[in-house]
Amino acid sequence: MRKKRRYKKLRWKPAILAFLILLGISSACLLLFGNSNTKSATKQATKSEKIVTKKAPVQKASAKKPPKKASEKPKPVTEKTVFLTFDDGPSPFLSRFTNLLQQEKVPATFFFIGENLNRIQPETAKAILASGSNIGWHSMTHDASLLYRKNSPTFLAEMEQARALGREKLGITSNLIRAPYGSTYLSSALHQETKDKGFTLLDWNIDSNDWRYKTNSARVVETVLHQANALAKQKEPLVILMHERKNTLEALPAIIHALKKNGYSFQAYKENTPFKLNFREH
Repeated sequence: MRKKRRYKKLRWKPAILAFLILLGISSACLLLFGNSNTKSATKQATKSEKIVTKKAPVQKASAKKPPKKASEKPKPVTEKTVFLTFDDGPSPFLSRFTNLLQQEKVPATFFFIGENLNRIQPETAKAILASGSNIGWHSMTHDASLLYRKNSPTFLAEMEQARALGREKLGITSNLIRAPYGSTYLSSALHQETKDKGFTLLDWNIDSNDWRYKTNSARVVETVLHQANALAKQKEPLVILMHERKNTLEALPAIIHALKKNGYSFQAYKENTPFKLNFREH
């Protein structure tokens, strides 16, 4: 009986031993693969973290200054300098004026009315400046009854509005202005306020009368050249008042050719031009 019991005990020992061996192997496998997975997950997490935390390279601001515009340095003005100026635009004739000026290789100055700025695209305005011509403002309304009225004249407010609109719609900044019908109508106080606001005011010394001779371009040519001859004796630069009209467009080539023949050179009027002409100060 004792032998039988002893035999039974001995019979269970291998089974227990085998079970313990299998348990040990399983534990070792779990430990091995667990560590491997943990390391893999850690590596993956580290890699992901690097991707997330990696910053895009920051572009440094260029220390190089933009090139100065040629217009920043004023050109000398002599008695043989002429400034062609065109008021009341932009008009449907604007592109024809700019094309003609480019063909003749002469610049000009355009004074735009704020209410007309919807007729021009920013690219056109910038092309005018790039060609060597210039742009100024001619009020918002061109209405003398508002601009120069005794109580609350709108002149300065309209010029400021036109300047702001030009910056907003066309992307250009200009402080050059021309008073509709001339600065004669400005009071002394309003004239001073205009200067205080940083505006440069330009009038004229030749009136082409193109607004009068609407269907007679020959008379426009005659009128301009007659006044030019008179001013030549006074040795003054010429500032010619014209408008964006069809008759003016027809008269312009003859005016340009005659002035060139008489030794005149053409400039666009700029804010820093070393020649001032306005009726309030002359």
